[in-house]
Amino acid sequence: MGSAGKITRTALHAFFRHYHPAASAASLLALPFSAAELLSRSHPALVGPSHLLSRRLRRVLAAAGFPPASQILLLLSHRLSQRACAFLATLPFSLSFLLLAKACAVHCCSMPLQRRQRQRRAPAGIVIREVLRSSYPAMARTQLVNCLALLLANAVVFAALLAAFNAAEALQMLGPGSGSGSDGVSGRAVLALSAAGVIVYSVALANAAAVCNLATVVAAAEGRGGASAILKALLMLLRAGNAATAVAASLPASLAAAAVEALFQLRVMRPYTTTGKVTAAMVFEGLLVAYIHAMICVLDTVVTSMVYQTCKVSHSCDLLELELESKEDLRV
Repeated sequence: MGSAGKITRTALHAFFRHYHPAASAASLLALPFSAAELLSRSHPALVGPSHLLSRRLRRVLAAAGFPPASQILLLLSHRLSQRACAFLATLPFSLSFLLLAKACAVHCCSMPLQRRQRQRRAPAGIVIREVLRSSYPAMARTQLVNCLALLLANAVVFAALLAAFNAAEALQMLGPGSGSGSDGVSGRAVLALSAAGVIVYSVALANAAAVCNLATVVAAAEGRGGASAILKALLMLLRAGNAATAVAASLPASLAAAAVEALFQLRVMRPYTTTGKVTAAMVFEGLLVAYIHAMICVLDTVVTSMVYQTCKVSHSCDLLELELESKEDLRV
């Protein structure tokens, strides 16, 4: 597979070079999802349930065997509760508007040049209708399976972390005072295990997210939905030789999305929390920030499409080399 920088540059070139009405339609389709995503992170109606769920998860994880003094317990309970509430709040938008936006972006990136030139003159409604007929059912099935795959990845990581903490406690690496955290040696051991757990958790979820994003692109490009799309995405990343390249290629879009979320918190939610009033300036600024977030979602899909095309080219080259080697062996 090509380097992450080359894939990102190719995706940026494709995004800005071919930003015709179909691509702008993808950003407009992703706008409701982006608005719901930004609001779900900090809306007062979801902050209370998130804190309640975080306390419940903290108790469950502590009862399962995580040290109560470990910082990973607070981090995991907070992140899981926030993601669960945001996922449930944005699920109708992610299954409708976001999938249609991704389908339009993949459709525009994967079509041949002559068809792309004809598509520029076609209305955006025709493009959306064609995408809805050809790609959306497979993408919807793949999105549901992606949710189950991410849930399974979280469960596997939690089981591994729990086994590591229990093994360390059985080997008396945490010391007799590991529950209260009063012993210095046990505190350092808990801190080291917590830091390693955060790294393992981040790496595992980043790879799982890369596989799920690539599976969505596979479903949009090939009409292969459900578990078969995830299996093909996993095989493509493994055969390409370096799944870390796909994670690194999606990192700029993830950082940009985090920066846009922070901007929304600073410019929209903080004045609303302070004054309790919604002004016209806040509404327009919130829509602008949401549109920037929607463009980042479309750009992330374009990057994943370039990863998909690079994996296909690399896999075709590997098949060609194997075919040439087999012919040379037959000649000998």
